[in-house]
Amino acid sequence: MGLGKTLTLLSLIALDKGAGDGTKKKGKKKRKIESGSGESSATLVVCPPSVFSTWILQLEEHTVPGSLRTCMYYGDKRAKNAEELMDYDLVLTTYSTLSMEEDVADSPVKKVVWRRIILDEAHIIKNSNARQSKMVISLNAKSRWAVTGTPIQNGSLDLFSLMAFLHFEPFSIKSYWRSLVQRPLNQGLQSGLSRLQVLMAAISLRRTKDNGLLGLPPKTIETQYVELYSEERELYDRVKEEATLLMRSFNNGTNNFPVVLSMLLRLRQICTDLALCPSDLAMTFRSTNLEDVSNNPQLLQKLVEMLQDGEDFECPICISPSADMVITRCAHIFCRVCILKSLQSSKSRCPLCRQALSESDLFSAPIESSKADSTASSSSSSDKKLSSKASALINFLKESREQNPAAKSVVFSQFRKLLVLLEAPLKEAGFNTLRIDGSMTAKQRANVIDQFQGTKGDGPTVLLASLRASGAGINLTAATTVYFMEPWWNPAVEEQAMDRIHRIGQKEAVKIVRLVAQDSIEEKILMLQEKKKELARETFRKRGSDAGGMSYKI
Repeated sequence: MGLGKTLTLLSLIALDKGAGDGTKKKGKKKRKIESGSGESSATLVVCPPSVFSTWILQLEEHTVPGSLRTCMYYGDKRAKNAEELMDYDLVLTTYSTLSMEEDVADSPVKKVVWRRIILDEAHIIKNSNARQSKMVISLNAKSRWAVTGTPIQNGSLDLFSLMAFLHFEPFSIKSYWRSLVQRPLNQGLQSGLSRLQVLMAAISLRRTKDNGLLGLPPKTIETQYVELYSEERELYDRVKEEATLLMRSFNNGTNNFPVVLSMLLRLRQICTDLALCPSDLAMTFRSTNLEDVSNNPQLLQKLVEMLQDGEDFECPICISPSADMVITRCAHIFCRVCILKSLQSSKSRCPLCRQALSESDLFSAPIESSKADSTASSSSSSDKKLSSKASALINFLKESREQNPAAKSVVFSQFRKLLVLLEAPLKEAGFNTLRIDGSMTAKQRANVIDQFQGTKGDGPTVLLASLRASGAGINLTAATTVYFMEPWWNPAVEEQAMDRIHRIGQKEAVKIVRLVAQDSIEEKILMLQEKKKELARETFRKRGSDAGGMSYKI
């Protein structure tokens, strides 16, 4: 991450056009469209909304104005027909936009045979069964690029989606992937890993920061273990014991996924700040079987509220976080838009368990005003005792300020509420802060980033950032220190976040500090992270090389 992938591909597009490959013959184009498809010289770039600004900025900085005709294809800005799209050199769209058009037969994007398709942050399509994945796989193009700094998010199966998008046979065929790679890997056979290493060496272009070509300053990562305060430890042990008993009562934990997830979420929140938990926490685990939960609207609403507290939930249909979640009668959770659209096209059945489902079987939590939440949390935070982690964070920030008063830091958390809670004590400690989270529009986030990147002496020195809203596709090189308030299940997400700071443009050494609660579930998450990292390292290590070979490094 941060080594110029966007600029590299933009250079390719510009060079390609300059070489004359983009010459259009309008008569030919018209005939092609009438027959159902149009061959184009345009490049389609698919990316998350947060990365739009990066592409626009690179265009403005590194191309002659007007040399590449660019079109935004999302929301109300979508072209009505394929011919209009083909008048551009570069078309920018989002994964969610394409997801919505997966079932639209006359989608203009489907009718174009693109010069090339570029998936930016391509790991987003890690689930090959998701609508957005199916859509990009089905598009027509002469060339395909899957671009990401973290191709493996959870396991080797993540790579299958990239193979499917690239149409790289036979690995793009799921049965072959399972027999040649996935099954041998699961069985611990060397053949599976060897095949994966040969495959990735053959089709991937890869550049790491340790090669020293760009002269980036060093990055150090340290884990600071925090001992929970007595009241935090007491509640953690009590909830852990009750959760353990409840999980043992389940015959099959998979069928009770929402309940299990909610219990793990509460344990993680206790490790970070008790204020993240509801006052009636004991009620969370009062029900001991799934049937009670699925038939109790009050408990369903409470469950959705709990999941809304965390930003690591992904809708199984669009594989994206959503602020507007609903839970079904059969206890599965989706984005509201996704499940309503799915029910219209799937004979009213749950996409996961195939049980009969109607709109009356969907439950949602009350929508809270983020502004009211912010005001209430900020006003009450000054009256309560700081959590063990918040105290540790402020101490670290004070030490950093003593060494360099102008030094800037980014504090990442999965929980938006925590970011709000931290604002008041940081202000009391004399820090000028900014906040960026998922409740803000793209324009608001861009304004915050501009303020933080500014060079004014009295400007903000601490950015409180949501891991989901600002963990990818943005530039925060004004900072030199990063704090993670809690570990994330997926190490690739953390790597993406820390490399918002350690990237091209960074002039100072970067320090990463991870705050981890001692003797807690967070230590188990670190162990899980290491297993995922090892798989990624092995995947990109040349077959037969030693530890000094082409390895996946952070």
